[in-house]
Amino acid sequence: ILDVTRGMQLHFVRSDELEEAWRIFTPVLKQIDAGEATPIPYPFGSRGPAEFDDMIKNLGYYYTHYDWAASEGGPAPASAAMPSH
Repeated sequence: ILDVTRGMQLHFVRSDELEEAWRIFTPVLKQIDAGEATPIPYPFGSRGPAEFDDMIKNLGYYYTHYDWAASEGGPAPASAAMPSH
């Protein structure tokens, strides 16, 4: 809330971005509710399911790794998917 009062929008999405996210994810959520799709579980706080690493590799991307470190005024760096060359 303090960010809002200070006009910082870093942690918020624009309304068009939010609408697009709902447009993409609503059909997936409906498939899950209907039992037509099953989410892949993964440990809390992790990057996600191991299957994701296989998927991005098959798409020609790879993960780079950054060590977590304390930073002033912003989040610590995280891993990022990069196109392979």
